[in-house]
Amino acid sequence: MASCMDIIHSGHFNAMRQAKQLGDILVMGVIADDEIRRCKGPPVMSQDERAIMIEACKWVDEVIMGVEYYVTPEILNRVGCDFVAHGDDLAIRKDTGTDAYEDVRNAGMLKIIKRTEGVSTTEMVGKMLLMTTSEPISESGQSAN
Repeated sequence: MASCMDIIHSGHFNAMRQAKQLGDILVMGVIADDEIRRCKGPPVMSQDERAIMIEACKWVDEVIMGVEYYVTPEILNRVGCDFVAHGDDLAIRKDTGTDAYEDVRNAGMLKIIKRTEGVSTTEMVGKMLLMTTSEPISESGQSAN
């Protein structure tokens, strides 16, 4: 599994738990900061900070630093992995607008796990930004006014 895992949350832990159930060893690839900037935008946490969080997860057996953003069969072969796990949400390449996992899917090297609904780093950052306003925020993260 390769991931940004920026501002790690329960959805990330659920993904790692599910991925571990798919095989004997869970290898987590920590995507390089430059790759995240190029493909998604600036990360909040550095690659080293994200790696420390991932290494602390009980389901993770091995961490590989600085992996590429888009996983290919060649990358999986290079690092000795049989497959990559990804959530059931379709990942679209920013540069081409196509399925980011098309190559590994066609090679039979993609296993799908259930995405945790309602939890995302983007939503968490949005709530944090709302908390900086002067308006009270309700439990659901919406303005109370």
